[in-house]
Amino acid sequence: MTFTRIGQTGQTLAAGNQLEDGTKRGAIVSATKPQDSSRIAMWLADQTPADMDKAAVSRASSRGVGLRVRYESRFPRDENGNRLPSYSIAVACDMTGTPEAAQSALDDLRNFMTPAPMRKIEEWIARVSVVTAKRRDDEFGEELRVVEYSSRLSRYPADVVKNALLMATYKFFPTWDELERRCEAMTAPRRCMIAALERGPVSKEEERQAATMEERERIQALVDRAFPHIAPERRQEAADAVAKANDMRSEE
Repeated sequence: MTFTRIGQTGQTLAAGNQLEDGTKRGAIVSATKPQDSSRIAMWLADQTPADMDKAAVSRASSRGVGLRVRYESRFPRDENGNRLPSYSIAVACDMTGTPEAAQSALDDLRNFMTPAPMRKIEEWIARVSVVTAKRRDDEFGEELRVVEYSSRLSRYPADVVKNALLMATYKFFPTWDELERRCEAMTAPRRCMIAALERGPVSKEEERQAATMEERERIQALVDRAFPHIAPERRQEAADAVAKANDMRSEE
């Protein structure tokens, strides 16, 4: 079996680590067989999502493909309208390179989406269960919860699931909504990269895009400060018109 080095980022992270069969944790194989997928999953589980996103970009670069993920800021509010902590989420990715190089990088990047084996996900769920408070349930209910959670979590990469379950602090056993939001946010950069590679390079005309949520909020703030005596509805209409008329280019 031929192994491909993960690249400088992954090598730094994995120095000195090895799988049971001697394979270095800084290496990743092409998932062509079930046993290969299992080994990739276990290797991923020992990494962090942020580091794997960097490694994915590094590996694509080694194949002549440039990837740059674009993020948008989110400013959520609770049910009472109070602001919650802001956060950023990946919404798109720009890529450069030939179609051939993009296909090579795509085949490689798909390995980074390998899910953990079900038995391993169940083990992580059990570990969360023993350190959190939860509603007492009968044996059937407990088994059903583990089966349902494991099935849903198997849609995400191994490193993402392990991080969502074991690297977060929960007082109560997390709801599926909590876990889904964490997993979606951590998986988003890789999904954007894959979508960009599947789409291929875009023309200069296609690079122009509508204003992001962050840009719209900035425009709205400027309008609000400039015209404080205008009705809020009119200020909103003015900001929307400016954003629509002034297509924004991605920042370099």
